Amino acid sequence: MDVTSKGFSRYDVWLKKKLNEFKKYGYNQVSLDDLWEYCIDFMWKHHKPDRYYQEVNDIMSINFNDYFNYASLKAQVYNVSSLDEMELDDILG
Repeated sequence: MDVTSKGFSRYDVWLKKKLNEFKKYGYNQVSLDDLWEYCIDFMWKHHKPDRYYQEVNDIMSINFNDYFNYASLKAQVYNVSSLDEMELDDILG
């Protein structure tokens, strides 16, 4: 996900505020890309609010648990090795 993608600039200030909040509590590994991806791919996947202030409210209401639940699920789903990469003899052995 690229933060320069369409629409990101409208939310830049709010995402940076949320990112600073994460960093304040020691979550330094989260990036702007990560938060933007969370908004687009999870929070607004099925329904994006109609009004800008509602979108801002959504961004500012992101909490650590919800974000890390999403990140954990994403890691489990998208980081699966292909069968070609697996050592099937080790698995079946």
